[in-house]
Amino acid sequence: MNRNKSRLMEFLHGVAEIVEAEDGALRLFRVPQHLLPKLNERVNIRGFSPAGTELRFRMTGTPVRIQLRRMPDIGNPVFNSQTAVLAGIFRGDFQESWIALQEGDNEIEIAPFSASIDVLARNRSRFSPELTRIVLPPFIELRLLELEGDIEPARPEDCPEITYLAYGSSITQGAYTPLGTGSYPAVLARELGVDVCNLGFGGGALLEPEIAEWIVSRDDWRFATLELGANLFHLSADEFRLKVRDFLAVFASDSRRRPVFCLDLLPNPGEICGEAKEKAAAFREIVGEEVNAAGATFLFHLEYASSLPRVSDLSTDLLHPAAHTFESIGRNLAGQIGPLLAGMLREK
Repeated sequence: MNRNKSRLMEFLHGVAEIVEAEDGALRLFRVPQHLLPKLNERVNIRGFSPAGTELRFRMTGTPVRIQLRRMPDIGNPVFNSQTAVLAGIFRGDFQESWIALQEGDNEIEIAPFSASIDVLARNRSRFSPELTRIVLPPFIELRLLELEGDIEPARPEDCPEITYLAYGSSITQGAYTPLGTGSYPAVLARELGVDVCNLGFGGGALLEPEIAEWIVSRDDWRFATLELGANLFHLSADEFRLKVRDFLAVFASDSRRRPVFCLDLLPNPGEICGEAKEKAAAFREIVGEEVNAAGATFLFHLEYASSLPRVSDLSTDLLHPAAHTFESIGRNLAGQIGPLLAGMLREK
């Protein structure tokens, strides 16, 4: 494999940096390495999980061989070594197959697409069918060992013009779904016809200003969602308010005035069991109040809980949505966001 990292980055979507590990494999960082010491421990752990990161390339006639190393899932509350996780192979928007990734080394060989591409091209939604996409799963660490074959990077016309960025907790990252296309940000992006960059970190959405500043400094997204509160429910209401205020102040200062949609809380165990109903209601109110107080007309408050009508759509921990529920959450949020972005989406 060509170890030129700049060249490899041309074939990766959703990756901020590539770092060679002690085993010689390449770790795929969703956050730049220099930023990690300023962020919490969970981001330092979950920043290596793909969360829908993709390998994207055009094939020029020969098979492509990819080798990925699934690392042991030590201390992972959602996935263990027996949990199925899947890499999806797509030709543009069109699914071709799913590959189960076992712990250890996995090899994927992709043959050139043999059927007529014309019908697919006429019915494309977001991506050109000439673009092969390997969509990686949400919640385990995968390292890249090999990417071999005659391939070319994606062309601008192969992908959507607009990219949406999602920041949040394990819910944003896609806990309890084995599919990189199964998280609510992936569904939301598909519904709105845009690309997506997932910055969900299980246990790590602590609203540090440093990660907000990095997000705002990026020029590769046009609108964003921020999941506020899921990992901060242990704070007092006053402490939470200050966290939200400081975090949103960074986005309110964005000179490009890009739309940012602020999600409050889904139902959580304390609220469902009754002892924290008032606190959950207070946290939701705080998000709305702080969005208004930020004084930026491009910041919006969305009532996240409305996207989960039934408690039985949660997993048994009463915190994470069940795998099938991400579809309805993504569609619900797309229904709220779409009308507010009507002009932007018409222009794309």
